This record gives sequence, C-alpha cells and structure tokens, in this order.
Amino acid sequence: MPLAMAKCLLAQAGQEGLARQAHFHVMGEPLLYPDLTEAVRIARRHGMEAWVTTNGSLLTPPLLEELQDAGLSHLTISLQTPDARTFDLRGSQLLSFEQYRERLVGTLRPFLSQRTATHLSICFLANPLRRFLAPGAPKMQVAESGRELRAHMERWVALLFEGTAYNEQIPRLLARTRKAGLLREGRVPLSEHLDFRVRILGNWAGHFEGPIAPARLGYCPGLSENFGVLWNGEYVICCADYDGKTVLAKFPETPIRDYLSRPAVQEIARGFRRYRVVHPHCRQCLGDRHLASSIFRQLGSIIYFKIYRRLLDVNGEEREAA
Repeated sequence: MPLAMAKCLLAQAGQEGLARQAHFHVMGEPLLYPDLTEAVRIARRHGMEAWVTTNGSLLTPPLLEELQDAGLSHLTISLQTPDARTFDLRGSQLLSFEQYRERLVGTLRPFLSQRTATHLSICFLANPLRRFLAPGAPKMQVAESGRELRAHMERWVALLFEGTAYNEQIPRLLARTRKAGLLREGRVPLSEHLDFRVRILGNWAGHFEGPIAPARLGYCPGLSENFGVLWNGEYVICCADYDGKTVLAKFPETPIRDYLSRPAVQEIARGFRRYRVVHPHCRQCLGDRHLASSIFRQLGSIIYFKIYRRLLDVNGEEREAA
C-alpha cells in the first residue's frame, strides 16, 4: 500500500474513533512492507494501538528497535513451525530451521532485559479436534496433544531464557507452561512483556477449494470487531480475505465511515447479530464439505465466538480487535 494512502486511512480511523487498534496484515507478512515503521508511528500518532503479527523470519534487533521506537503496542510471532520437523513443511530454500531459530533467539533474548512499552506474544498452534476443525492438518504437524504442545513451549523457554537474567526463574516458567492445554486459547505469562499464547487452528482455507454445504446459521466477529483494507484500498469484511472476495467499496472514493454505513455492509453485520450468514463468502467459510460437519461448524462458530471467547474475557484474557 502506498504510504500516503495508509496515512489517510489511519488518520480517518483514529480521528473519527472508528478503531482502537491497527493490525498491519491481512493474511500477509508485514515485515515485507518497507514503510511499516512509519505506518506504526502514524497509527500511534492518531491514538490507536499498533499491532504486528509476523512469522519472525525477517525480524532483526535493529528492526525490532525501530518498531519499538515508533510506538509498537503488540508484536505477535506466529510460531507455526516450532521445530525442524515442522519447519521443513514450509519448503523454504533460503532459510533453514537453525537459521530461523537463531534469528529469533538472537533478536528476542535482548528484548527480555529491556524496559519497553511493546508487548510480545509467541503463538503456538493447536488442533484439538482434528476430525472436525482441520482434517487436513496432519500434513502440517500441528500440535494435537497437550504433551506435544507443552514440549514445544518448554523447548522455547530454554532457548530464550537460559543464560539470561531470568535463568534462575526457568523452573517457575516451565511450571507455567505445564498448565497450557489444547482446548483453551490461553496465555502463559513469562515476563513483564512477553508471553506464550495458544491459538486453535481452523481450516477455513480449504473451504474455498471445492463444493461446500453452505452455512445459513453461524457467527463471525467480522465487521463488529474488525474489517480490512487491502493494498489497493479495497475494503474487505473478513480478516482472512486477502484476495478481495468480499469487496463492497474502495478507498479513497469511499471514506471509512461511509463504507461501514453502507446498507450492504450493515446487512451482513446485522445478519451475524441474528446468527444468520448473509454473504456468499461467509457461507462458504462457515460451511463444510458434508452437511453434518457443516452443521457442526455453524453451531460451533456461535459457541466459540459468543460463549467461549466471552468466558476468556471474564477470566481476564486480552481481546484482539481491529
């Protein structure tokens, strides 16, 4: 996205109180964006938190320092492939797992001793109900048992904390990771500004590759909690819609407030409030290949977003919103 467009979007969103947070990705790698640091600075200038989610492969100490100086509120490293076996599934020809691991460790260990306003989360993926949530996930080797998930966390505690000022606290930190489980998208606090998080894997991506029993019922927080803008200014209603399947207007022809006020946009949001799925893209995403599993996903979306996440809020978990 041209920086001038990003500046106008962030100014509108912040000055008009349309967003509390600016997340610099829509299914992309934000560290590829040459103007990321300046975009973070602009978001903060207009009163919004600035969040970045990255796989960490391009993260370096100077870049992290630049982002912190710009006012980055939250950095999430999505550690989807936390060991050599899973990393090989990426098919990377330019970066080995050892290089990836050392790059992250070399960047994050100095971060532990800093006084900073930036919070860091390292995310691990879990797939507790493989048959229903993500049947294609075995190829990804996502953690499918609590033991496997906790083993990944213990390994990364050692990588990050051994030999630092936190060395004597490692037994206590390891004890915290042992409370992590697959069925709870939990947070494991490790230091004042670093934690591990567990995210449950979904299989929405595979739903756009073949025939689907479309959803009629269900819930998604899209539009009520977040919306996206692609690189060319196209608005999307879905945080996973990286290729514009849900475009209903474009910036700067349509200001943000006017876009959100459009009848077609309001109809989609109103539908979700009534647990009705309106847009064809959403019906495909919340459906499934077989009628029984489609019904399971539709009901599951309501339980997950309206009950499960509300319980997390009661227990003091942070809610990410755009």
